[in-house]
Amino acid sequence: MLLAVAALVVADQVIVQPLLVRMNSYAPAINLAGRQRMLSQRLTKAALALEVCSDETSRERYREELRTTLAQWSSAHDALRQGDGQLGLPKLDSPQFNAAWIELEPHFAAMVAAGNKLVGQTNLPANDTAATVSIFVEHEAAFLPVMERIVALLQQDADRQAARLRVAALSIAATIIALLLGLGWYVVRPANRAIRGQIDRLESQVANRTRQLALANESLRQEMVERQEAESKNRALAAQLAHAARISTMGQFTAALAHEINQPLAAIANDAATCELDLANTGAMPNDKLLGQIEHIRQAALRAGQIVHRIRNFVRPDLQSLAVEADLNALVQEVVELCQFEAQRDEVQIALQLTAHRSVVLADPIQIQQVLVNLLQNAFHALRERPCEERRVHIQTSVTDGSAVVAVRDWGPGLAVDPDQLFTPFTTTKPDGLGIGLSICRSIIESHGGQIWADSAIVCGAMISFSLPLVAEQDAKGSKQLDCVCR
Repeated sequence: MLLAVAALVVADQVIVQPLLVRMNSYAPAINLAGRQRMLSQRLTKAALALEVCSDETSRERYREELRTTLAQWSSAHDALRQGDGQLGLPKLDSPQFNAAWIELEPHFAAMVAAGNKLVGQTNLPANDTAATVSIFVEHEAAFLPVMERIVALLQQDADRQAARLRVAALSIAATIIALLLGLGWYVVRPANRAIRGQIDRLESQVANRTRQLALANESLRQEMVERQEAESKNRALAAQLAHAARISTMGQFTAALAHEINQPLAAIANDAATCELDLANTGAMPNDKLLGQIEHIRQAALRAGQIVHRIRNFVRPDLQSLAVEADLNALVQEVVELCQFEAQRDEVQIALQLTAHRSVVLADPIQIQQVLVNLLQNAFHALRERPCEERRVHIQTSVTDGSAVVAVRDWGPGLAVDPDQLFTPFTTTKPDGLGIGLSICRSIIESHGGQIWADSAIVCGAMISFSLPLVAEQDAKGSKQLDCVCR
C-alpha cells in the first residue's frame, strides 16, 4: 500500500503538475489577447485623430503614438500566434485556434499595412489618408469579434484544463485517502491493537511488580517494627532483670536488717513488761496513765516485731503460715493509729467510714495491714503538692456480695498511668519509687482470694479498693497459704 501511495505521488507529479504549469500560462495569454483588443481600438483612435488634425505638431504626436501602438500590437500578435517563452505564452495549436487565426489574419494584415502607410508617409493627401483610416475602421470592426472569440477559446481551454486538473487531483486524493484508510484498517489497526496489548501486558506486569514491591516494603516495615519492638522488649527485660537483681540484693539486706532490729524490739517489750511489774510491786497507788503508756509501748514493740517477722517471711519463701480470723475494721483502725505520725507530719486529715456489718475475714493481719500502709503512704505522697486544707484521705469499709471491701481515696492529682498497668511490676509515678509496692499488694490480696483495683471514674484524686472474702466464704474453700507474694 505504501508503494501504491508513492506511485500516486509520482502520478501527481507527472500529470497534475504539468497541468498546473499549463494553467499558469493561460492567464498571461488571456490578458494579452484582451490587451490586443484595447491596442486595436487605440490604433483606430490615433488614425482618426491623425485624419482630422490640422496642426503639424499634433499630427506628428499622433503619428508617433500610432507607430508605438502598432509596434506593440504587432509584437503581441506574433507572441500569441507563435508562443513566447519569456512571456510564458504557449503556442496555441488547435483546430479552433487555427480557424480563428486564419479568419483574423487578413484584418490584421490590412490594419498593419494601413498603419505603416500612415506612419511612413508624412505628406499623404487627405483623400488617401481618409481611405487609409477607413481601412482601420472597417477591419477593426471585423477584428474585434474574432479576437473576442480567441479570448473565449482561451478561457474555455483554461476551464477544461482546470476541470481535468480538479478531476485528476480529486481522483488522486481519493485514491490516496482510500489507500491510507486501507493501510490504517489492515496495518495500523492490528499494529495498534498489538501495541495496546503489549502496553496492557506491560502495565499489568508493572502493577504486579508494584504490588510485590509494596508487599515487600510492608514486610520489611513490619520486620523493622517487630525488630524494634523486640529490641525494646529486650531492653525493658534487661532493665527488669537488673532491677530484680537489685531487689534480690535488697531482700538479703532486709533479712539481715530484720534480724538485727528484732533483738532491740524484743528488749523494748521486755523492758516495758519489767516496768509494769516493778510498778505493781511497789505497793503504791497504781498510776493508770503511766501503766497505759507502758502497755502501749509494749504492744507497739510487739507489733513492730511481728512486722519485722513478716518482712523476714517475704524473703524466705520456704516459711509458711496459716491465716486467722480478723476483724477488718479493727485492722483499719490499727493501721490509722500506726500511720498517724506520718499523717500529722504531712498535715493530712484521715476520715474513717467503717461499716456496721460484721466484717470478719480469714487473713494474715500483718499482710493486710501492710497493704493498707502501702495505700496510705501512696495517698500521703500524692497530697504533698496540694494545699493543706485539701489534704484529705477517706477510708471506707463495706460488705457486699459475701466480701468485705476497703476503699482508700485521696484528693490528689489523680492517676498518671492506665489503671490496668498500675499494678504491673516496676510501674511507678514516683521519681524515687521502685514500682513494686502495688504489685506486692495485688499478690497479697489475690493470695487471700480477693481482688484489688483502681477506680478510673473518680473525677478528682484517686481511689484504690480491695475486697476479701468473709469468713463464711473462706470456710467453704478451706485455709490458704498466704506467704507467697509473687503470682
